[in-house]
Amino acid sequence: MNDIQIGRIFEGNLDLRKSKEIKLPKTLFVDGNLDLSGTDISILPKRLRVSGNLDLSETLIEALPNKLRVDGNLSLFSSRIRKLPKGIVVGGGLDLRATRIVQLPKGLVVPGDLELSGTLIDSLPDNIKVGGNLYLSNSELTELPNRFSVGGGLDLSATPIKNLPKDLKVGSWLNLVGTSIKRLPKGLSVGDWLDLRAADVKKLPKDLYVGGDLYLAGTQIKRVPSTVRVGGDIEF
Repeated sequence: MNDIQIGRIFEGNLDLRKSKEIKLPKTLFVDGNLDLSGTDISILPKRLRVSGNLDLSETLIEALPNKLRVDGNLSLFSSRIRKLPKGIVVGGGLDLRATRIVQLPKGLVVPGDLELSGTLIDSLPDNIKVGGNLYLSNSELTELPNRFSVGGGLDLSATPIKNLPKDLKVGSWLNLVGTSIKRLPKGLSVGDWLDLRAADVKKLPKDLYVGGDLYLAGTQIKRVPSTVRVGGDIEF
């Protein structure tokens, strides 16, 4: 489909995948999903609201509208996006894999999963809140903020991070495989499994809590203090 003209209000899903020469109005409300993946679009409407999911993966998009609202998931996978606007509202997950993004706005709230794998992100802003899983594997992350919340799992595998903040609480699992972390912080609490395989951790903090399995294969840890609470199995 070529030379597509879209009206201001669209009821239902709008699927424009791989379409060419799309013309979007300055104001656009989509009462459903909007799929623009694989298109040549480079500029979005100044006022854009999507009641469902918005897919901008593999597009030429470099910037988003200041007051963008997406009630579902927002995918920017392999787009040219460099930063997110401060006023962005996302009701589901946010996928930023393989983008040019280097930092996130302060106070960002993502109710679903936040995908930052394979990005140049080296730090996160204070007070960031992720309701689902936070994926940072193979990113440039070197540190975590002292104040942030993760309701699901936290994947830090294959990152250059060396330290974790004190009293870190992860709602589900924590993956530290292939990191440079040598010491776990006091007050660390992991709701499900903790994977330390091949990490350079020599001992565990006495107040460590792991709700599921604890994986220690390839580490120098030979014993677990009696005060450490592990709800599942321990694998040496």
